[in-house]
Amino acid sequence: MPLRDQITVWLDRRIPNDIELDLSIPKEQSNQQVLELVASHIQSEIAYVDRYVALVPKGTAAAIQWAYWSLSSDPSHPSLRIAKKEGIQWSHGGQPQEIWKDFSKQFQLDALAKTTGLMEPPDRWRAGQFESTNGAAIATLLLAGFDQYLIWPSNGPPSIGNFSSDDPRLIGNPGGEFVGYRYTTEIQRIGKDHWQTWKSKWPKVSVTRVPASGPGKPDAWDILAPVDAHRKLVEPLAPRTLPKSQPKTNNATSSNQPQGKKYTGRYRGEILNILQSLSKQLNLVLTPVEIPNSLARQEVDVNFKDATLEELLDQLSQASGLKITLEGTSLVIEQADR
Repeated sequence: MPLRDQITVWLDRRIPNDIELDLSIPKEQSNQQVLELVASHIQSEIAYVDRYVALVPKGTAAAIQWAYWSLSSDPSHPSLRIAKKEGIQWSHGGQPQEIWKDFSKQFQLDALAKTTGLMEPPDRWRAGQFESTNGAAIATLLLAGFDQYLIWPSNGPPSIGNFSSDDPRLIGNPGGEFVGYRYTTEIQRIGKDHWQTWKSKWPKVSVTRVPASGPGKPDAWDILAPVDAHRKLVEPLAPRTLPKSQPKTNNATSSNQPQGKKYTGRYRGEILNILQSLSKQLNLVLTPVEIPNSLARQEVDVNFKDATLEELLDQLSQASGLKITLEGTSLVIEQADR
């Protein structure tokens, strides 16, 4: 259900999809006001999960948002934070268990296909799709309709939790209002002015600075705040219409439009520093996956001329011994033999 400004709505399976609505919507109404009006007429409320606005049963939005933010934070499996433009899709009559298996395969999350006790009782869904989002969002929305959520720590196997019995909002957070998230490069990218303004607007949030875990890595920030505060914090990072003029780059010059852009220049220095600079130029999220310091500090010297972004990443991969790929809005770095 796309609205203007490319807002995409997900209807929870527990919300009837055959309700007829007779609404009068003034032209000056914002998207949020329209969605809130629709939600009130179908006895639901809104949960924000990545780029999706989910219409869910009343009283469940806070827990669903908690599940997504917890699943997409650093303590959880890093692969869940990788966004893919193509996502997944299914035909009319698809079974949720099969959709879950396709999702596991498409996002190369083999361990998820082995999870048990999920999505009961079985039913069949109308045709649908997820696109331009990450695994954490898809897993959260697929499971939430069955009163379930995914737990997948970075150092252990995945498992399925139950909202009704676990009430995850109360774990270390008695009020159920705040959720925790570890930010890395985002704080530097939002800018000092927005950072200071945000902190003054949300004085009760908890902000803890975490020293860098190794050479070439940025400091992290553990922030415990309401979901709305998290959303406002990263608003400057939301995709915007690309400018017609070409952006300037530090070590390379580019030509043509972004999709067919060609790069000419030279990169010399530690590979992680180079990739941090490149990801910042392209407004991408740099996502290292368990990279040893020895590889992160690998010195490279790469000359390139009229190279596409894919060709440039391939050259950097060959020079560093790393596997560097573009996954949606994430620049993913991992060991080549993983």
